[in-house]
Amino acid sequence: MLTKRKQDILKAIVTEYIGSAIPVPSETIARKYNLNVSTATIRNEMSLLEQEGYIGKPHTSAGSVPLDIGYRYYVESLLDVKELPSEEQFLIQHLFHQVERHLDEWTRLAAAILSRMVRNAAVVTMAKAPRCRFRQVELVSIQQYMSLLVLVLNEAKIKQQFITFDTPLTQEDLWVVSNKLNRACSNSNYLEIIGLQQELSSIEKQVMSVIASLMKMEDTLEYAEPYLSGIRHILSQPEFNGAERRSSLLEVLEDKSVVKILMPKMGREEGVKIIIGDQSNEESIRDCSIVISRYGVPEVMSGLLGVLGPMRMRYDYTVATVRYICSLLSGLVSELHEQHRN
Repeated sequence: MLTKRKQDILKAIVTEYIGSAIPVPSETIARKYNLNVSTATIRNEMSLLEQEGYIGKPHTSAGSVPLDIGYRYYVESLLDVKELPSEEQFLIQHLFHQVERHLDEWTRLAAAILSRMVRNAAVVTMAKAPRCRFRQVELVSIQQYMSLLVLVLNEAKIKQQFITFDTPLTQEDLWVVSNKLNRACSNSNYLEIIGLQQELSSIEKQVMSVIASLMKMEDTLEYAEPYLSGIRHILSQPEFNGAERRSSLLEVLEDKSVVKILMPKMGREEGVKIIIGDQSNEESIRDCSIVISRYGVPEVMSGLLGVLGPMRMRYDYTVATVRYICSLLSGLVSELHEQHRN
């Protein structure tokens, strides 16, 4: 544990550096923070913090900047997170009420709002059930022997696939098949659907097999398709001015592989988690911090919401924003889930 004086000085350095991106000299701390000690004492304590690995100097004559350990100590022991101001909460609620009540619209909007508010990259995955359930199927005639299968899963997620039959079928024939399957499969998972196949005709079994395959594939996905927003915000940060850093970060963001990094770090934990620097074990984002949380209804339907930015991040505001948007999304997902149950 650091002494109270060292904690105060470290907090001042982190706060100043987050705001300015300029190394912090002892004179600034003495002038702006009422620590009731001399500049010489502050300088001595900063020297000790440097020896202990909490801060460092980019150049010998420069002021000090927080290092990974310093940021971690700040986040774990010194961070004071308050709720978002009520006017910002009201604005976010208002924006959500302007879009259609669909999960993909909420997910896209959440990523856009979050990135704009925290001025960093935001990634949000659509909430996903551990095991999807059948809602409706429609068969659309394409040719005599071919049909487009449109499968609607719980929470209005849609899958499509072409089916080729051995015998010609009219649109009326397809309506008969889809109506029967809609009655038989209502709210079933893919294992329950497989158990129904012995009661069907050969054509109905063929369609049912495709439905079960699509649903099984959906269940094997670790996460739903992510929405990413705010790449320009993170690339505008001075930490990523260098071509090499910018290139490696862009590669992670553009192919959305950042979600593959976030998933194992979050696990099944609830609440906001902060991952700083090399805690991610990912070379391409070693200069970044991640603020991440799960949202939704535990064990029923959930997704991930996270912010990726430099370690020089406004952690208090970012955590408060992530918490609020997660709580809002969780409420919306809960309402949607109850509607579909009824």
